Amino acid sequence: MNEQLLPLATLAVAEDGEMEGITRFQKLVFLAQRERDGAEPYEFRADDYGPFSPDLYDDIDQLVAADLIDYDEQTTDIGNTKQVYSLTETGRRAVENSDTDDFPVSDEELAALGDEFEDVDLWDLLEYVYTEYPRMARNSELSLV
Repeated sequence: MNEQLLPLATLAVAEDGEMEGITRFQKLVFLAQRERDGAEPYEFRADDYGPFSPDLYDDIDQLVAADLIDYDEQTTDIGNTKQVYSLTETGRRAVENSDTDDFPVSDEELAALGDEFEDVDLWDLLEYVYTEYPRMARNSELSLV
């Protein structure tokens, strides 16, 4: 199993292979592990905004450095900075050419995850995670439930 395929595959099933924000990215990989029938290569802990994995954070940085994921910072209308992650062509080929046995979660389950959460705004995603996994929300700075 190649654990770095999980963030790549999670991004691959996102709408247009793009995802806004590291918080959303972390929560979707967390849900892929917890709610889909697969291995759990990343260990998550309760953090300021719910489940967080330092290893996943590091792997995403490595995937950006390896040109498998593109990272862009954009300024919102109100002046905040948002991160946008997108799968590069190299990253897309890495996912497509990987043996399905290397995936921690099946591609069908990842596609279902993408379908389920692609149109859910971040606050609703966080509320879902906090409600379903309250232990992961115990250190949160947000009061959503």
